[in-house]
Amino acid sequence: MKDRHPKYAFRSPNKDFAPGTLIRFVHAPPRWEGEKMGERCPGAKALGKLGVIISGPYDDAHDWGGVFYVHVNGIEVSHWGDFMEKA
Repeated sequence: MKDRHPKYAFRSPNKDFAPGTLIRFVHAPPRWEGEKMGERCPGAKALGKLGVIISGPYDDAHDWGGVFYVHVNGIEVSHWGDFMEKA
C-alpha cells in the first residue's frame, strides 16, 4: 500500500488497534494465492476468545499485522494482529 511508511510496513489499517480496543481472536487471512481461509489459526485455545489491547503494534519478523500485547483470560500475552479483529 503506497500510503504506508516503510518503517511501519507491518501495520495494516484494519489491524492498527489502539490500547483499550476489545478484540476477538480469529483465523488470519490467506497470505498467498491458493492458501485457504482458516489455515492460519491463532491457536485452538485462543480462537474466538475476547481480549483487550494493552499496547502495540510492534514490528514483527513475519509481517503478520504487528505484535500486540493483549489482556485475555486474566493474563497478558503477545500475539499478531492478523489473528485479531475488533469485537
